[in-house]
Amino acid sequence: MRIATSTHRVKKSRRGLSLAEVMISLAISAMLLTAVAAAFTASSDAIEQNDTFFRASQAARVSMTQILTEIRRSDAVQVPPDNQTLPMMTHDHKDRTYKYFPGQQKLKLITNDVLTDPDYTLASNCTSVTFDVDKYQEPAPTFAWHVNRVAVTIVVKVDKNTIRLTGSAAPRNEQKWQ
Repeated sequence: MRIATSTHRVKKSRRGLSLAEVMISLAISAMLLTAVAAAFTASSDAIEQNDTFFRASQAARVSMTQILTEIRRSDAVQVPPDNQTLPMMTHDHKDRTYKYFPGQQKLKLITNDVLTDPDYTLASNCTSVTFDVDKYQEPAPTFAWHVNRVAVTIVVKVDKNTIRLTGSAAPRNEQKWQ
């Protein structure tokens, strides 16, 4: 007669995981990893969208500051043919035009005195750029037009995020002090 020892019983209870248990644990792990990957992708998409909006709005702010500074310092601001173009003669006698291209959604600086250089893109993702001019006309005999103030509005939109920047400036050299 044989006596059963406790070591024999321990060996039987340490057989390992069954195939069904392994498959269930792999399925749970796969679902958790899929959820983590989806959360990571959504987070990185949101970060990229916010970064694009920040860059577009910052470029519009810098452009607004540059345009308003040049209006204040300019020798002459012309009355624009439309409200999407602003021609001017700067304080250092450079012929410049700020122009909005709706099809490209870009605000560009065009240097008219140097025809070989490229147009500079100042801001992208602009859904609207307007230059509203407050002007007056001298009496006879000159009937010359002068610009009192220029109001600039830039609207930037990236996906669902929109920002509207407005500012105005008066060309100091155009002012008539009486």
